[in-house]
Amino acid sequence: MQWLLISALPAGNYNGSYNNFGNNANLWSATENSSTNAYNRKLNYNNANVNRSGANEDYGYSVRCLRD
Repeated sequence: MQWLLISALPAGNYNGSYNNFGNNANLWSATENSSTNAYNRKLNYNNANVNRSGANEDYGYSVRCLRD
C-alpha cells in the first residue's frame, strides 16, 4: 500500500454562510460530475480519512495548488 501525505489548512467552506472553519478543509477537484457539480475532497482535522463527494460549483471551497 502506498501512502500519500496530504496537508491543508482547515479553512472550512462557504455555502451561504461560513462553516467548519478550523475543523476541515474542502478542496475542489478539477473533475465535474454534472453540469453544475464538481467533485471535492474533504480533509478532517481529527482523523486520517479523505472523503470524496460532489458539490454545487457555487460553494466556496478551497483550491490547493501543486507544483510539478
